[in-house]
Amino acid sequence: MKITPKSQSGLTHDFNVVVAAADIEKQMEQELQSYGKRAKIPGFRPGKIPMNILKQRYGKDVLGEVIQQSVNKATREALSKKDIRPALQPDIKIVDYQEGGDLEFDLSVEAMPDVPEIEFEKMEVTKYIFEVDEKDVDEGIERLAVRQKHLHDADAKTKAKQGDVVKIDFVGKRDGVPFEGGTGTNFQLELGSGQFIPGFEEQLVGSKAGDEVEVSVTFPKEYHSESLAGAKAIFEVKVHSVHNVHVPDVNDDLAKQVGFDSLDKLKDAVREQIAGDYEALARNRSKKELFDTLDEKVKFEVPEKMREMEFEGIWKQLQEAKAKGDESLDKPDAELKKEYTKIAERRVRLGIILSELGRKNNIQVTNDELTRAVLDQARMFPGQEQKVFEFYQKNPQHVDELKGPILEEKAVDFILAKAKRKEKKIALAELMDTEESSSAESKKPAAKKSSAKAKKEA
Repeated sequence: MKITPKSQSGLTHDFNVVVAAADIEKQMEQELQSYGKRAKIPGFRPGKIPMNILKQRYGKDVLGEVIQQSVNKATREALSKKDIRPALQPDIKIVDYQEGGDLEFDLSVEAMPDVPEIEFEKMEVTKYIFEVDEKDVDEGIERLAVRQKHLHDADAKTKAKQGDVVKIDFVGKRDGVPFEGGTGTNFQLELGSGQFIPGFEEQLVGSKAGDEVEVSVTFPKEYHSESLAGAKAIFEVKVHSVHNVHVPDVNDDLAKQVGFDSLDKLKDAVREQIAGDYEALARNRSKKELFDTLDEKVKFEVPEKMREMEFEGIWKQLQEAKAKGDESLDKPDAELKKEYTKIAERRVRLGIILSELGRKNNIQVTNDELTRAVLDQARMFPGQEQKVFEFYQKNPQHVDELKGPILEEKAVDFILAKAKRKEKKIALAELMDTEESSSAESKKPAAKKSSAKAKKEA
């Protein structure tokens, strides 16, 4: 095999590769011998068929496969000899091949960059600490109590008030004609819940069982149905019954209702859950700080195609967000492209840093960790857990996709364990504000080649 460098620009290397005809012929004979072991040709025993007969019978069928194998093998050897780790799949272009002759092809590949050594011990990352206020615990339990609410049938003469539930039939009409999606029967509507468009629920306050109410509304201009957006409509509503909503008192009975021995035990559990939630937010804040430091101090060229792929993914989601009315994206495309090209490059660079850290320090994902990741995915679809499990069983390649976020978190743990940590007390409200601003800054998850969660924090 002959490898001739053609050009190099940044991380992109271009080569011309020639595979000798003798090597092609050798590979052909190996493939044909494999065919010959199972081929059935009259007059010959399997495995004893002459090579010229095999070539005559199967040569054309084998040739395409041999060419592909030869290109792949030569590419691996070329990259190994030149000590290049490809960032993405190399581009191959066949230049010349005539049966019985040499195979010539051009190889273009972007190399993974050399990541500078990072002295994590000299980095300083804040460790945010907080206290769970009893007010937060009480509010959490009150929300739990609301989730345990149940209905009491009201007297037939009881007039509905805000917070009550009315069971209704309704028919929506425009110019006297019912419109699609505007009809419902035996619908339970909590007045003041905001389930229906503005102005609907308020007009049912004061109604009672047996009433027929004409509700006049105007659909919001940004309503999802274009035919109804900004349109006026009349809903003919029949009230079947009125129900008072009862929220249980916060006491030991409530605790037992949700599976705890006492209210004190329930408070301990709520406090622990709140602490766990905010601990995750505190970690995300430290992680964002870490990524900002890495982005500032660790500089190297990133593979152009990786950056382009990352940007294309971001741009697609930006367009979807703009179509849904995201006002934060109301800027000229040129300005958005400049802004998010920088974000794409940052995300790719962070992904490479964490990937290289994992590779050099043998950070692995265990089977148990992957199993837990699948379980976490299943929990996101209540009632469909079995379908999620079956999906991952039938598509093991998607299980591999779960490795990225796990490897990233383990790489971050590795860095935080080495970095200097200074403690800083932070209010829970500030943690929430940080999380919201961080989420607003990111429009999409990371692509495969860069770290998935690194992008969320980018």
